[in-house]
Amino acid sequence: MKRVLTVFAFALASFGAFAAVKLDPVFGSNMVLQQQRPIVFFGTADKGATVKVEFSGKTATAKADKTGKWKAEFPAMKAGKTNYTVKVSDGKSKVELKDVLIGEVWFCSGQSNMQLELGKKFLRGKTAQNCEVEVANAKYPEIRYCMQRRVLSPVKKLPAQYSWFGWVKCSPKDAYYFSAVAYFFGRKIHQDLDVPVGLINSSWGGTRIQPWISIEGFRNAGIREDFKGMEEFFDGGDEGQKRYLAKEAKRFADEMKEWQALFEKADAEAKVKAQGWKEPDFDDSSWKPATRATSPKYFVRWYRTKFKVRDIMKGKTIVFNMGKSGEKVDVWLNGKRIAGWETYSPENEKKAMVEVAPELLNQDGENVLAVRSLFVYGWRCSNQMYQAFQGPYFSMGKRILQLKNPWKMNDEFSCTHKDLSGKRVPKFIAFDESTVFPTGLYNGMVDSWTKLPVRGVLWYQGCSNVWQGKRYYPLLKALIADWRAKWNDPEMPFLIVQIAGYDSDPVRAKNWKTADPNKPFGSALIRDIQQQMLKIPNVGLACTIDIGEADNIHPANKQDVGKRLALEAERMVYGKDIASRGPLFESAKPEKGAIRVFFKYADKGLKTSDGKAPGAFAIAGADKKFVWADAKIDGKTVVVSSPAVKEPKYVRYAYAGYRGDCNLQNAEGLPAYPFRSDAVDYSKVK
Repeated sequence: MKRVLTVFAFALASFGAFAAVKLDPVFGSNMVLQQQRPIVFFGTADKGATVKVEFSGKTATAKADKTGKWKAEFPAMKAGKTNYTVKVSDGKSKVELKDVLIGEVWFCSGQSNMQLELGKKFLRGKTAQNCEVEVANAKYPEIRYCMQRRVLSPVKKLPAQYSWFGWVKCSPKDAYYFSAVAYFFGRKIHQDLDVPVGLINSSWGGTRIQPWISIEGFRNAGIREDFKGMEEFFDGGDEGQKRYLAKEAKRFADEMKEWQALFEKADAEAKVKAQGWKEPDFDDSSWKPATRATSPKYFVRWYRTKFKVRDIMKGKTIVFNMGKSGEKVDVWLNGKRIAGWETYSPENEKKAMVEVAPELLNQDGENVLAVRSLFVYGWRCSNQMYQAFQGPYFSMGKRILQLKNPWKMNDEFSCTHKDLSGKRVPKFIAFDESTVFPTGLYNGMVDSWTKLPVRGVLWYQGCSNVWQGKRYYPLLKALIADWRAKWNDPEMPFLIVQIAGYDSDPVRAKNWKTADPNKPFGSALIRDIQQQMLKIPNVGLACTIDIGEADNIHPANKQDVGKRLALEAERMVYGKDIASRGPLFESAKPEKGAIRVFFKYADKGLKTSDGKAPGAFAIAGADKKFVWADAKIDGKTVVVSSPAVKEPKYVRYAYAGYRGDCNLQNAEGLPAYPFRSDAVDYSKVK
């Protein structure tokens, strides 16, 4: 036997291990290839192998280089309804793609409003309005869709990875999981241009713009603020990354130990009172049903539930499983601690998978599981709480014991940093899970697709950057330049969705009519910055100020979002002589105790969506103290006035987190863009 293995090893060393020819993962059956661009297929094979590609009645050959990479190029083609087959072979193995179309391909990216699916059933904030009917009518086999898996990679550029089933045809069977915005955009392009449309959805809810920009994008834009202190990570190669991660992990652990000691000292009295909460016979009848309610503080929350052991598991050792459910966690089973971690534990250890001996369980009666979790307010809090009362389960091999009985919860203690000698919780970027870390989403979810020609980009993001204000300007500008450079297309169309009306403060959102116009929510500033991107050639902007919902950051009307993006594309990219923008502020002129506003894209006049006078206008005098004002349409202009401002000098429209009266439109029915006549040129702001 030893001789046989030796001979086999010698053969491998002599002839090399055989690697089957492969296409890059961006390619798949049912895909759409961009028309009017050279068509390049690429992938891997054995070093030096000759690869033959057959496509559209032509054949191209390529030789794999020393790393095994190859590419074969075909001439550009026009869009059409022909379904092509692609055959790739190296003489030893082959790959075949079926039902490939030539058409228009768009890369759709951003955060949750782009990620939001069409949906099987309407759920406010989670699916699109009228989705049941939309999905039933989604019979467009020439619209093809794929969804990039949500994956982070702050270090390496990864190949494409799919969620669901790779490239699929649009049908009622599959359309429910399509991005609603992408679908409605693609449907209108397909219907109006009569061409196949490919939609690549690469989006992740709640993400800031920084992780979507490559390191080269930051450097080319001269932006270093977003990775200040991380230079060793980005500039030091593999060893620099290892050193940085090790130092950061130690720093975090040391600082968190100090912070945890302060927290536990502050929590001491409450902790004594809560000692009995872990006991199986504790009366929790007064506890509330568990919810994902968060808090603007640091807080400790307890969860309890009861369960019985499945017959198949009785008398056996089973395994308790739980994902990260708090920064510090303790788990008790029938009064005995079986799992947990500290705030300063390494991130990869903040989970549980422990064996539970049969003697720890009541085999025929009820068992009580109690979980104590310390939460740090912030972006991870909600998901951690979900894990706390939904995620835990017991298993034995492939058999699962889900804890289906209702969970109850009770809060032990909460405080702010002021109660901890002013010390805030240390910040640590968990590289394997943080959607905040610069470049992590570009590397994991964008880079691989830049090798595939596309017509342009749809970008719907900004809500997660509202707290950074003016910092968003250089970042958005850098993203546009970065992606255009990566796709090697300096004027690649880049269509932005201007974020809709919304206010994170429930009281302010409810009382929007009386909200102080001098204290707009941060989304107003983000819209301002998005609008300034129109100074960049081939950038479009779809206004959505009129479809916002005061207390819902995910407005249900995704149909108009997709339609307005498509109108911008049809005018800018496809040369149609159509109206694609609503009234855009041009200038303002004081006159007789009022101020007259002039607009672009209002050549056929102005109107309101509800027949009422224009709303959402505010004016101010030289003191810049704004008041909500009255407005009336006068031809192609709007005249704004208020008894409180005798000599108006400045005017604003819809410059707030949310206004429910954003009703100004042009004759074509497209909404006016929010504006401020006292606008800041953010290109000059440091």
